Amino acid sequence: MLSQPQPLYEQIKLHVLERIADGTFRPGAKIPSENQLAAELGSSRLTANRALRELTASGVLQRIAGVGTFVAPPRASSTFVLLHNIADDIRNRGEVLSIRVHAVEQTSVPPDIAQRMGTRARVPVFHSLIVYCANGSPVQLEDRFVSPDFAPGYLNQNFTSYSTTDYLQSIALPTRTENEIQAVLPTAREAQLLELNESDPCLVVTRKTWVGDDVTTFTRFIHPGTRHTFITQDSR
Repeated sequence: MLSQPQPLYEQIKLHVLERIADGTFRPGAKIPSENQLAAELGSSRLTANRALRELTASGVLQRIAGVGTFVAPPRASSTFVLLHNIADDIRNRGEVLSIRVHAVEQTSVPPDIAQRMGTRARVPVFHSLIVYCANGSPVQLEDRFVSPDFAPGYLNQNFTSYSTTDYLQSIALPTRTENEIQAVLPTAREAQLLELNESDPCLVVTRKTWVGDDVTTFTRFIHPGTRHTFITQDSR
């Protein structure tokens, strides 16, 4: 599939993320107002408002009524158990797995993702956007970026038949993973794909994987808070 031109609000989000990535907007710094961004980037104020709302919902920005919008400080993190392949979890519960593929494409890596993957912004990367369903109900939205050097055949796979994790682990198992988890409100697009209201809370797991010294994937897993539970086991 070919990449489609980004909507203007996504371009504004990308502009803000680029300024954060290059240090122009530092943690705690006040960013330009909606009117300033709209004038600078040729959009309406409502479009700029949507971009800032979505960046705030994802934890990138903090908005203080009557004061302004600020770059959020880095989040505190805690170690937690490595998560399983969602397809295996659904199968093991005896539920019917179905997979909805919304995008499998080559695109230019966004600056914030490039920073996390240790590569240059705008270099080619593979991207997929996939929803996993249990008994027809969406339980996970997977937004995955994959190194073409690691999985050159990624775009040719039929991911309606098996999960991306199934395929990637058939190439090589990760030798290292880094996971973060946080509670957020979904963006309008995420809510649509997961069949949620924008006010419904979600759990988001961000995962980076390595094979050897190379970062192979960077993925956001968005789970509806009312449909998904994480269970950990601790053996003593």
